[in-house]
Amino acid sequence: MAASLAVVSRDGSVCAIVPEDELELALSTSDADFISYQPHSLDRLTSTSQALAGPVRQLAAGLRLSCGQIGIDLDGDVQATSYQSTNHLRTILAPLLSRAFPGFAIVSADCMLDRLESVKTPLELNSLRHASRLASVAFSEAEQAIAAGRREDEVAADIEAVFARVALDGFQRGRGYFYCMSGPNSAKAAGAYARTRRRVIQDGDPVMIHANTVGDGFWTDITRTFIVGAASDQQLRMRNAIMEARRAALDAIVPGAPARSVDAAARDVLAKNGFGNEFKHSTGHGVGFAAANPDAMPRIQPHSPDILEVGMTFNIEPAIYVDGVGGMRHCDVVACTGSGAEVLTDF
Repeated sequence: MAASLAVVSRDGSVCAIVPEDELELALSTSDADFISYQPHSLDRLTSTSQALAGPVRQLAAGLRLSCGQIGIDLDGDVQATSYQSTNHLRTILAPLLSRAFPGFAIVSADCMLDRLESVKTPLELNSLRHASRLASVAFSEAEQAIAAGRREDEVAADIEAVFARVALDGFQRGRGYFYCMSGPNSAKAAGAYARTRRRVIQDGDPVMIHANTVGDGFWTDITRTFIVGAASDQQLRMRNAIMEARRAALDAIVPGAPARSVDAAARDVLAKNGFGNEFKHSTGHGVGFAAANPDAMPRIQPHSPDILEVGMTFNIEPAIYVDGVGGMRHCDVVACTGSGAEVLTDF
């Protein structure tokens, strides 16, 4: 995918530089001003930086600015994948802007961007609600897909195929990534890298289905755990503890609450039930603009300084991972409202 560049001025006007072949899609999803350009040409060999130079100069001339600061995204962070390959302008953006805006200071706007992304507008929240509803269609088929004797990759493929049939309902672009981890593999899901393997599912296994779906740039982060056949006493204790921790975390979500208090609510319940050491990650993190970014605000973590606000969207994912045996996780996408938590994935 060719490079696009969005510029937001202090007065709130928005202009975006986009490739010519993406202009129609851009116009259908935004009322910003657009400058289109041709990223590649048969007339000469050009790099992305060279192709953008002219449009950026055109933008600079239109803004008619004489001095000031230009804030850009400088830090390395998690980027959502909108295509099989994407251009990230991090290393070339500062010199590109310096040439087009001589005399301006190029500064980091990372903290500002992180804060803006953490609170969704009503329009953004509605898009995330719809993305969550579409994801529920795939999860409704999960129980039928999971059975003893089937491989993890077969189950994941079946569920992902169900989602593919609805991914574009109400969206211009949609995609889903579904992962299946069973038996001892589900205990490894505490790590940052979810991975479907070719393990054959056995009777009595916990089977964890994790999904990240996207619609027009709005991402979900959802996990459900199923048991093949009858649940053991230990599995029942694990499930009951996780659902009690979920309820405690949801009850703690109100505007003005410290994010760490939501983490503590879930963590204390799991510790009380004897699973404190088996809850190996934070209770949640911001969700919406990336598939899974643990640094996205608000960070629902024991040492988080973040304070919950109306419009913040994040996940709540209490979990238990018993090495060599199996893991369970229940991950919802929630929004902080004036009256408490709204569960966007209440299925």
